[in-house]
Order: sequence, then C-alpha cells, then structure tokens
Amino acid sequence: MAEFIKYCKGNTYNDIHGSSVEEGLLHFFGCLKFSDRAEFLGSLQGTEAKNKLRLRITGELARTAKLREIFEAEGLNTESGKLLKSFQATLTQRFPGPRSQAPQELPQNVPASQDPTSRSENLEDKIMEAVLGDLRANVIYFKKKSKEHPPAPYDHPELEDTFPNQRVPLSLLLEENPERNPLMWKCEEGMIRYFHIPANNMSWIEEAIARYYNEKKPDLHGPYRKPRQGVQESKTRMLLRPQFWLGLYHGDRPDLPTHTRHMHHENTVPKPKNLMLFMPYLHWETDRRRLKSAEILKRHGLAKWSPFSDVVGNAADPVVETTMDRENSDGLLENITTRNRSRRPSTSLAKITHQSKPQRQTLLGRLLLKAAALFEAMDGFADEKLVEKHLSKKPPLHPRRTLDQSYYWTLKDTCSRDRDQVVYRGTAPNPKLLHFGCKKDDPKRDKACSQCTENVKKVPRVVMVDQLWMWILDENTVITSFPKRWGRNKPDPSAVQKCIRTRLRAARVDEVRCAYDLAMIILDQVSRVFFDRTQPTDLQPQVIDSFANAIGKVTHKQTIAFDHFWECTRLVSKGYNSRDETAFTSVKKWQDTLLDINPEGDLLREIKDILDELFIMTLIKTQQETVIRTFVKNCQRLQNWDNPGDADNRSDKSSPMLSPIKPKQGRMSSLTTVPYLTLDQQYDPEDVNWTKICARELLDNLGDQVLELQSLKNAAENTSVALKDLLALKQQQAGVVEARESVKQGEESLRQGRSIMLFTIITIVFLPMSFFTGVFGMNATNLTGSNAPGLYNWGDIFRFMVPISAFIITCSLLLAFSKLVRAFLSFWFNIGWAWLITSTPAYIRWRETHLNSKKLAEEETKIVNRMKKKALQVEFQRKEEEMARQEAMLKEEAMRQNPTSLQGRIGGLVDGDVEMGVRLR
Repeated sequence: MAEFIKYCKGNTYNDIHGSSVEEGLLHFFGCLKFSDRAEFLGSLQGTEAKNKLRLRITGELARTAKLREIFEAEGLNTESGKLLKSFQATLTQRFPGPRSQAPQELPQNVPASQDPTSRSENLEDKIMEAVLGDLRANVIYFKKKSKEHPPAPYDHPELEDTFPNQRVPLSLLLEENPERNPLMWKCEEGMIRYFHIPANNMSWIEEAIARYYNEKKPDLHGPYRKPRQGVQESKTRMLLRPQFWLGLYHGDRPDLPTHTRHMHHENTVPKPKNLMLFMPYLHWETDRRRLKSAEILKRHGLAKWSPFSDVVGNAADPVVETTMDRENSDGLLENITTRNRSRRPSTSLAKITHQSKPQRQTLLGRLLLKAAALFEAMDGFADEKLVEKHLSKKPPLHPRRTLDQSYYWTLKDTCSRDRDQVVYRGTAPNPKLLHFGCKKDDPKRDKACSQCTENVKKVPRVVMVDQLWMWILDENTVITSFPKRWGRNKPDPSAVQKCIRTRLRAARVDEVRCAYDLAMIILDQVSRVFFDRTQPTDLQPQVIDSFANAIGKVTHKQTIAFDHFWECTRLVSKGYNSRDETAFTSVKKWQDTLLDINPEGDLLREIKDILDELFIMTLIKTQQETVIRTFVKNCQRLQNWDNPGDADNRSDKSSPMLSPIKPKQGRMSSLTTVPYLTLDQQYDPEDVNWTKICARELLDNLGDQVLELQSLKNAAENTSVALKDLLALKQQQAGVVEARESVKQGEESLRQGRSIMLFTIITIVFLPMSFFTGVFGMNATNLTGSNAPGLYNWGDIFRFMVPISAFIITCSLLLAFSKLVRAFLSFWFNIGWAWLITSTPAYIRWRETHLNSKKLAEEETKIVNRMKKKALQVEFQRKEEEMARQEAMLKEEAMRQNPTSLQGRIGGLVDGDVEMGVRLR
C-alpha cells in the first residue's frame, strides 16, 4: 500500500498508516477529500491487494448508504433518525455551498448482502437484512491433500478472502439454500470445517444446526415439543433434546433480569459422533459501551417483562414542592419550602447526542460532536437492533454479563458494583486527580497540563463474563458461538475470534489433525484471554497486573498504617508517663488517631472487594476445568485411547490445583463403566497420541492460570489478615485507653469525694449551731420574758412554721418525682403563655423579625469581626504613621550630614540596604 502515500497530504504517512487493508480503509475515509476519493478508488485495480481494498471500501460505502436510508426512513421516531436530521441541518449551516459527493459507483463483484438497494419494501425487513448482512460468520477449512498427509489450511474457492479470514454474511449461513449456504455443502473426505456465529442467540443455533442436517427448524418451544406418533424424529431434534439444550438454559422466567440468562456449564455426548459443551470465560469491555448496552437491554428487557410494581418503582420521581411549618432550635415555628426529587442516583449513560450543550460551543464543535454521535449510532446499530429483535424472542438472545452479574444474578442493577471493579479503578482516571480550568488559570498556556492529558487518554474498562457454545458434529464440523464486543467499526486485536484465527495462522502444518485438535485450540484461546501476555494489548486491560497492583497498593498502605499505629502508641505512652501538664493536649490528639478505624476499614473493604472478584474469577476457572476435563474424557472414549486417564495424570502431577474428578461412592467412574464406542472412523495412533499431547498442554495451561489466580488470592488474604490484626490491636488499644480514662476518672472521683467529705464534716459541726442560733434568736415571749405587742410565743411560731415547711417540701418532692404534676403544670403554663402572646400583636411582630439563635450568633460573629478588623486597621495606620515619622527623621538627619548624597542614600534605604541604614545612623 505504499503507493497510496501520494494521496495523503501529510508528510508523516508512514507514522500513522500501514500496509493492511484496515489502514487503507482508514486512509480512504480519514485522509482523502470527497473530490479525491473517486480517483483513489479508480486506481485500485490490477493487484490482489488493491482489489481486496477496493472491495472493502465499496462494501463500507454500501453499508453507510443502507444505514442512511434506514435512518432517513425512521425519521424522528428514533434517536438515530433525529440525530441524522440534526447532523444534516448543522452540516448545511456550517457549509452552505455545494459539496462534493462520495463515489457512487460500485464494482460488479460486490456481494448482494452489501448492495445498498434493499430487496424488501418493509422497513423492519430492511433493518433485519442490514443487521444480518452486517454480521459476519467466520468459516475456516482444513483439508487433506492425500490420505497420507494431515489436514492443511484450505482456501475454499466459493468464498472470498483466504485462510483463516474467509467469512460469509450471517444471513447466508442461516438461509435454506443448499447452493449458497456453506453449512449445507457436503463435507468432503479428509476435510475439517469450522463455523462461528458471533452471538449467543439460541434461535440462530437451532437454525444453523437444522441447515447442517438439511432439515426444517423444529419447534422446540411450542406445545408439541416431541414429534407426534408416527413421525420420525429429526436429527436436529435429537441433537437439541431438552437434556442437552433447553434443560441447561437458566434464567427463562420473565420476572428475572436479562443478565441471568446463561447455559449451565456442561459437556455431553448427545450422539455417538457428536459433542457439545457450554463454558464460561472472561473477557472485557469499555465502560462506555457497557453502559450503552445496559441501557438498550433495560429498554427492551426489564421494563417490558417486569411486574407493574417494579416498573412503577423504576420510574423517576416527579418534582414536588411542599410548604410546611416546623419548630426551629428556639422552639418557634418557621416556614420551610422543600423540593422532593428522585432519590436514586442516575446510572444512565452520558451519551453523545445532538442535544448536548457544552460550554463555549462553536458551530464546528457542534458539527464534530454530532458527527461523533452519528458514528456511534452507526457503530452500534446492528447490536441495538439485534437486542431489540431477539432479546424477548423465544428462544431468546443471551446478552453479555459483567463479572458481578454472572455471580450476583439476583440483583437487578449492578452498575455501582461494576464501577467498583479493580480493573475499572485501575483504568479510569483517579477522581482525586481530576481538575478543570487549566487554561483558565493560565491564559497563555497553549496545552493542557500533563495530568489532564493523561486523564484524557485513559479509557475505563470492566471485566465481562461470556459463554462459549460449541458443537462437534460428525467428527468433521465444529460450530461455535460466543458474543463479540459492542459495536462493529473498530479494530479489535484482542477479540477471541481474532485470537483463534491468529493462532490457526501460526499453527504448524500437522497441528490440526482432527476436529478435536481444532476444538482444543479454540478452548485454549478462549480460556487464556487475560493470561496470554503475547497478545496485542491495544485497549485490552492487563487484568492480572491490575489485581497485583491493587493488592500491592493496599499492602503498602497497610504497612504504613502499622507503622503509624506503633508511632502513635509510643507517643501516647510517652505523654502519659511525662510529668509535663502540657503534654496531655498532644496525648489527646494521638489518642483520637488510635481510636479512628475508618482508614483501616476502607482498606479492609477494598481488599474484600478484591477477594470477591478473585473468588468469582477462580470459580469461572473451576467451571472451565470441569468442562475441559469432561471434554478430554469424552475425546478419550470417542478415539479409544489406550491409557485411560493419561491426559489427566500428567496434569494432576504438574498442577496440584487440578485434582482429578473422583467417582462418587456407590457408583463407578464413567470411564470404567461405559465401554469404548465402536465408530466407523478409525484414528491413526499418531493422531491419537497428538490429541493426548494437546489435551495435556490444555490442562497444564489451565492449571497455571488457576495457580496464578490462587497466588493473587493468597496475597490478598494475607493483607486482609494483617488489616484484621491491626483493627484488633486498635480495639485492644481502645480498651487500654478506656482503662486509663477509668483510672483517671476514679482518681478524680476520689479527690472529689474527699472534698465533699470535708464539707460534710464542717456542715455537721456547724448545723446544730445554726439550728440553735436560728431558734433561740427568735423574739419569742418565752425567751425574752416580755409581753410587748407583736411578739409570739413558741406555740404560735411552730403553728405557722411546721405546716408551711411541710407544704414546701411536699411540692418540691412532687415536682421532682411526679411526671403527671410536671406535665399538668407545663400544659397550663404553655396554654396560658400561648394565649397571652397570640392575643396581642407581639407574636406577629416577632415573626416578622425572623430572629433566632442562629441568626443572633451569626450577627454576633459579624459584629465582633468588624470590631476586630477596625482595631487592626487602627493599629496598622498607627504603625504606618510611626514608620513615616521615623523615615522623615532619617531624611532630615541625612540631609544635615551629607546633602549631596541624599538621593543615593534614600534610594538605598528604600531598596532595603541594611548597611546603608546603619551608616546613616
């Protein structure tokens, strides 16, 4: 593709372009003007590479034209139609003049599925034709050149492209056409075929297997799940019996979320020459595309099948304004207006739409934003329509699941848990480092700061759990089905199907000798997505490294927390043992630090999340182990291996994590009870031995992966135990602090008790004296012996004193110990006080002042601050006047001493020359 450089205006073409078809496609749509595209397209003739690129470009133009036709037909009824209308209006506004058009001519060899002219007049049929034409099924062939040679890669002449990149439209693979459908072609002797369906759609699987056997698709979900009497059972129905198909389907109830749908991990032999398996595996997705898919699934799944109460509960709460009176801190009523909004946090996708209004948006900025939104809509069009059409169909589509959705399948919404994944936190920008306004703070800055540049480059990603569905039919045809990532127009080197094709391209000539060898290569590539460091990283997260880094960070913080704990303990002990009274202030501060368990609690929660995710990943690996072990044993039975269990024995010795599957008590192992099958095909001993070697390597690789996860889990558990020990030490330290405080309070209580005892003794001594002084100090006639008027005798005095004292004591006791008396008095007092203030305008006037304790405190603070500020200003003015007087005195003194150098001396004094000031003095 080096000759394409003359059409690129940049001088750095080799830095951004390569020699692949994808790079040439990028050059056509990204570098060339519309006026130059026709000339470039016309030059793509002569060589095979040019013809391939020309076919790819015309196919992409046809796809774009078809999507434009669909968006225009949908109009304002869909978001895509609205977006297209808005983009066209903005484009006309930005470029009002005539524009060059893209080349409309199509070569004669464009496949019919890529032709923009639709074969159907119905819009729904057009959409499904576009979806099925957009999705491609990979087809790979191996064929023996002769009986003595092993199967070698084979380029089928009826298919475009070469091994292993031959593909057909999915609509063609499901079409009942024996002449065009590769599934319905007869498999030649010595040939191995591999077909891949890019979605876990049960309906497509049933259709594909029916096409393989050249039969009608059976109705496995209707009232007649079994053939009627007298009707011979078809091979498709035999292969998809309930125990091998619908019986393994989990999550078929309509009240369950869509992410509960999955096939139970299993490997069985439905027919002597057939094998089938369902196995989960780990993959990844960007957070934005995951949110987009979750929004589409919620729109077409939960809201459609949930009960009415759940739908109402998921609806947004309206904004309601209410006015109410309540008591403030002073016991007065105040008028309050409240606005009730939805209390649930929004988890919807922050989409790029034509309604987005960023600040300082120019016309070109709006055009580019809408172009990006339109590209995103085109990119996910096929996936969105696939979900809309097949999610609620019977049999349904199985969507992708996140790591938490695969384990906590009863939760209806796991968005918060998904964004708490270790991989998400490791790939997303740190919220503490996010900041805006870099150019605003420094207008002369041309570029953003390095931190902003680094944050922009980060793409948050999450771990997903997908499923591999595989059928080996008649020992010569392999059919697989697993989902791809959301969207189409993107290079995806880390896609599982891409990894399988890369592995088959690099395989040795004799590495695939039978269908079971091909199946083992597929299983190996599927199970090692995150464990193969040799794959192109691209945006693929390094999951194992992310977990190791997360555990290392927590361990480092835990070590720092331990050191800080012992330092605080030392300082507290030193402060307690010190005789300095001022040391108790710092002791209190360090004591509060020792009693704070929030930092350790956050670390423990983080390490628990890591352990939880590692447990789920290990569980998935365990399920893979079960499926692969069963698959190896089934291969052993079908190929009549001489040494049963040989593939397991070596793996068990080399990998202690993969323990052999032991038979249950009372029932012998299937390998010993089930006799070997006698099949028509006889395998070469060398081929059987090679299959054994492949099985051993597959099990060994799986054992290494489990050991790697187990090592991470052990490191995380050690950190968790250390954090628990630290929390236990803090609890023990809290007990020590409490004991010290108790001793301190006990000593204080003892001192107070001694003081009270001293006062009690003094009171006891002087109480009789006070009593006798009060009694004998009365002017009673019995003491004075006088009968003067106004004097009383003892009897009259005690007749008044005793009842009054008894009444006062009784009332005091009632007020102290009777709730009824207090409530009765409070009732009448409050009613009387309320009647008094409401019968006069005093209450209204007080309400109009809006005074309360908080406002008075704020006003007090303002007045005090003004007074302090005024005092500081007066002091500052006084000091300025004093400095001015001193400067004037220095000037006068300098003038008297040396009038000629006055100016230089004053300048030196102003500049802060200390030595000159000393000489002036």
